Amino acid sequence: MVEVNVSLTGALANVAEKATTVEADTLLQALTALTERYGEDFGSRLFDENGKPRRFINIYVDGRDYRFLGSIDAVLSPGTELNLIPAVSGG
Repeated sequence: MVEVNVSLTGALANVAEKATTVEADTLLQALTALTERYGEDFGSRLFDENGKPRRFINIYVDGRDYRFLGSIDAVLSPGTELNLIPAVSGG
């Protein structure tokens, strides 16, 4: 497993730390590790009822939207920067 740097903002940072690291080989492993570390409340904000990342959570791997990397099983490299940014709405 490789060390991945994680940055959290918004509602996710409210139930976790703003910055941390996890050990993971894939994006799914990294997200799962975060959920195990920060608990059910964090997990329910990150994943939908089918276990997929919620649509309004923007997930970037080294600045690239994970949706363009092929899948949630995208392989991570040592030192990967992972940013989880909930979309903000309102008026």
